[in-house]
Amino acid sequence: MGKELGGASRTERKAEAVIAPPAEVTGETLNALELVAVRGTDVIGVRHLLEGGQAWVGQSPDSIARVSMGEWGGHASVIAEASGGRFVLHVPPRARARMHGSDGLGRLAIGPVDIEVEEGDRTVVVMGGVQIRARVVPVEVSAPLSTRVPGEAKRWIAVMGALYITALALCAMIAPSRPSTLDSGLRRAVDTTLEKTVAQLGPEHGG
Repeated sequence: MGKELGGASRTERKAEAVIAPPAEVTGETLNALELVAVRGTDVIGVRHLLEGGQAWVGQSPDSIARVSMGEWGGHASVIAEASGGRFVLHVPPRARARMHGSDGLGRLAIGPVDIEVEEGDRTVVVMGGVQIRARVVPVEVSAPLSTRVPGEAKRWIAVMGALYITALALCAMIAPSRPSTLDSGLRRAVDTTLEKTVAQLGPEHGG
């Protein structure tokens, strides 16, 4: 069940957008803190926080819910973060929170307070007409294209190189009387094709 960590929430941090650094991409399934901001029946924001990620509320460029913070501390603040393998909600001053643990028990809290969200927990932070719903969910993180296909890119370049050599040999056999003209034109055509192929595959595949 979610643990109430006590102490003031971190509402006095400078209101600036913090973008989470990319998690290590391994193609595995990781736990993330899912945040869904709802106003009435409308979903106004969704975030999935991995290690190092943060979500804001208030008038911040990266805010999950742009609500007036006059009643909840006066300025934008971090509402949730993932750090050190823990998912923590920072309930702003005078905001209310409802917690339902995996054991089915429920609790209420009033900010400022920090609440750790664990697997199986359901926690809702209520700020006037806006609710921030939080739970831990598994997300699949896929490896980037550049780590999946370097072998394929190299094979394409090898094939183009073989075609280049074969074309030059055929040129010498078919038109020995004009080798310099045909060879020069064919070289330019093949070089152009090879450059376009490498450009499409991307600079990281050129080696």
